Amino acid sequence: TSTSSTRLSFVAPPHKINKTTMSTPVEQAPAIIAERPPVPPFTAETALKKVKAAEAAWNRQDVDAIVAAYSEDSEWRNRAEFVKGRENIKAFLRRKWDKELDYVLRKYLWAFHDNRIAVCFEYEYRTPEGQWFRAYGNENWEFDALGYMRKRIASINEAPIAESERRISLPPGPEGAAGEPTYNSWLTEQGLSDALGAEFPLNNGHANAY
Repeated sequence: TSTSSTRLSFVAPPHKINKTTMSTPVEQAPAIIAERPPVPPFTAETALKKVKAAEAAWNRQDVDAIVAAYSEDSEWRNRAEFVKGRENIKAFLRRKWDKELDYVLRKYLWAFHDNRIAVCFEYEYRTPEGQWFRAYGNENWEFDALGYMRKRIASINEAPIAESERRISLPPGPEGAAGEPTYNSWLTEQGLSDALGAEFPLNNGHANAY
């Protein structure tokens, strides 16, 4: 029986100098960065796993779990804001969810190639003042060899909606009930899931969804 090996990356820390004795710099053992599967090059199945994992973490608003999926020097463009590094990404996400309440996200795998994945998404939220919004967006992701996302480029548009127009952020209801969330039928009807050999993370599109 074969055993799959885990790839590791070694990052050499800076030298530390003993300021009291001015002796030879003390060498530290290099930090070990574990692989974060699935890793590139992606298949339809593994690209879809990345999309599902991201959707789940963002819906939990688990900032630490989200940031753990990015490389230490990860770079973002989110709308017109540029963010670099894990700590700045954490601060960005906390600011986001201070203003975007009852946030619910749906992600759809659009395409993939080698170490890149393209995603379509939409989400709903309300402001602290009570105004609801629905946002539509596209993301381009690039991953390093260990499976960490090192680039995220997100373009997003949004529009105000009435609370009665919500369809993503509705509380769960019995199957077939009016309160059941619906998904973007326009995206699921494009045939991309068949072309990629995988289903979208959330399908079951509805005629009134787009």
